[in-house]
Amino acid sequence: MAAAETMLTPDGWAFSHFFEGPYVASTERALQQAETLQQPYQARLLSVPGLYMLTLWLHGDCSGDGTEGHPAATDLLVPLAPAPPGIPAHRPFRVAELLPVLTHRATPLPLLGSPALGSPA
Repeated sequence: MAAAETMLTPDGWAFSHFFEGPYVASTERALQQAETLQQPYQARLLSVPGLYMLTLWLHGDCSGDGTEGHPAATDLLVPLAPAPPGIPAHRPFRVAELLPVLTHRATPLPLLGSPALGSPA
């Protein structure tokens, strides 16, 4: 389990740091990677509970409210370690590239012997 802390800044509430759990070093590494990018981003965290996954979300709208909004197709998601199998940690992905993979993996499959949605019972 990770614990996070936020702090009040002149622009509103902002993520400050993790202080325990597996994501401490991973978040620090992802933030250092983000600092090398040529384009400015607003750093956010995006949790995918169904996959036990946390990503650094680099949102292109730096003036937006950090507590609202949805990932834009051109935003970047950087999976934090430990990432689910088959999804490399610390590799930046465009939302348009990673979101379909996450959606597919997080969608529950019908149980064997049960009718699929939309099919006659």
